[in-house]
Amino acid sequence: MEGGDAMTSPAPLRPPPSTFQLFQLFTPCPPLSEAACVCRLVLVVLSLWPERAAARGPPPGSARAEMDSTVLLTRSLLLDTQELFAQLKNQYPVAGGFGLKSLPKLAMSAGALGALQLSSMLTRLRTDLLSYLRHMQWLRRVGGPSVKSLEPELGTLQTQLDRLLRRLQLLMASLALPQVPPELPAPPLPSSLKDWRSIQAAHAIIGGLHLTLDWAVRGLMLQKAQL
Repeated sequence: MEGGDAMTSPAPLRPPPSTFQLFQLFTPCPPLSEAACVCRLVLVVLSLWPERAAARGPPPGSARAEMDSTVLLTRSLLLDTQELFAQLKNQYPVAGGFGLKSLPKLAMSAGALGALQLSSMLTRLRTDLLSYLRHMQWLRRVGGPSVKSLEPELGTLQTQLDRLLRRLQLLMASLALPQVPPELPAPPLPSSLKDWRSIQAAHAIIGGLHLTLDWAVRGLMLQKAQL
């Protein structure tokens, strides 16, 4: 209209499926392979209703999306830790149990996870994993030739552990949970280890991390169902 603002035309309605598209859907497949026939039908259906092709997941950055990413990272690290622990026990078996007093104790049994609050669980998990990261860095620094033979797997495990810790921090921020306070100065670890002693330390660190991650996956899955 002259002398006024142009009127905004309504958004065009999406046209219904064309006759040709419907013809494609119901036309018998030519004598090709069964896989090609199935692919053709899938493509035709998606062309009729493209909005159905988009997977409906949690919006990026949401607490549910951060929890999904955390669960996936934790499960992946658990599997890699389990594989490296099996390799360690196969190459350098240690009779009996061996522990390090500086390592964190397992938070609780899997059966008691249902009564645990999300905030306390994430805080405890992140604190424990920070301790395992410190011990992993120490082991790679002072370990003997036998521990060095576990590279590059040990280095990969340390990198994944660091990624998981950053993911836990993002998850806690998305849930508006208080961040973990700075750790108190930890007791110093030995500056050197004999080769066999470093193997025993590797058993304690990797085995303890494996148990902690198994506990974490179970707990995260329970907490995820409550979001």
